[in-house]
Amino acid sequence: MMSLFTTVPASSVLGSSWADWRRIFAQTKPNGSVEYLICLPAHGAIIGGWFGAWPMPLDWERPWQEWPISVSYGAITGYLVAMVLSLGFALAHNRSYLPKRD
Repeated sequence: MMSLFTTVPASSVLGSSWADWRRIFAQTKPNGSVEYLICLPAHGAIIGGWFGAWPMPLDWERPWQEWPISVSYGAITGYLVAMVLSLGFALAHNRSYLPKRD
């Protein structure tokens, strides 16, 4: 599921350009609206999965605390939140390039 959220959208758009992969994921410097829609949700899924793993060692013995469940919920939540944020960033990025009307 993490590879579905992180690498599949990027490989569909960027292809095999390692310079673009490095710029977007390692340096976190997206250039256009499409790159914002790739970069932020991928980072959101990873951060969400990390936060989802946080309650596992608390040992409450709840069924939702078992191994893949909380990490999966965290990754899905992080992906969805970052997708909404990336849409806002993409819209703001597009507005900055529109010419002003008199």
